[in-house]
Amino acid sequence: MSAPNAATPYRLILSRGLPDDDGAARLRRDLPEAEWRWIARLRRPDDRLRSLVGRALARRLLGRRLDLAPEDVSLSAGPRGKPMLAGGRPGEPAGPDAGARAWHFNIAHSGDLVLVGVGPGPLGVDVEHCPERVDADLWRQVTGLPLPAPAPGGSEAAPDPRAFCAQWVRREAVLKACGLGLAAGPGTLRLTGAGDEGWTPVSGRPEVEGLWVRLLWASPAHCAALCLPETAPRPEDWPLKTLALSDWIGGSDRETVLES
Repeated sequence: MSAPNAATPYRLILSRGLPDDDGAARLRRDLPEAEWRWIARLRRPDDRLRSLVGRALARRLLGRRLDLAPEDVSLSAGPRGKPMLAGGRPGEPAGPDAGARAWHFNIAHSGDLVLVGVGPGPLGVDVEHCPERVDADLWRQVTGLPLPAPAPGGSEAAPDPRAFCAQWVRREAVLKACGLGLAAGPGTLRLTGAGDEGWTPVSGRPEVEGLWVRLLWASPAHCAALCLPETAPRPEDWPLKTLALSDWIGGSDRETVLES
């Protein structure tokens, strides 16, 4: 495997907070009406707000790269429903430079956290709040692994919630990168040498061969992960930029904040 190339245009932004009514109205201006109608069908208000934040942030990041207003970025659904960039400018036929505009993105959210990744190739991201407790059945279902060994002379070890969360976000990021989503069980994946540091190759299903995954963020309360093809540059120091929603939702400097 060749050494990773540090020159990369990937962007990873974690937004904290959900908008109030005024903020939601502002973000809605970044979306075409049809996309907002789709979001409005979600039953739970917080689900609608998380989806709104994720789509607006992704559109702003993509719009900067395509020289388009956020609402003019053309999105569609892939074969398994994964959101993707549909093509070039609205009404513009595909041309020889269409590949230069073939940006990819992925969105994840949990609670008031929304993670968006944008890059020139396929990717998957996930973020989760760590649960307070994890039972043995859930550990086995999600990880496909036996429980950690108990201490000498002790009973069966209880799964550690943070270790579970670190396993879950990596597996979910992989399933999102290849577009499988909930169509496949995360426990079917195999993460070779799946420690908490560095990039880990993935196997276990034909669709995930050639993908690598790593933790972006791990704390007692939250974990986040990124998955990329093995051919993509994977510098170890990619920053996960964390912003309060108020840092980017509006104002004349919003593009500067996103690109700094």
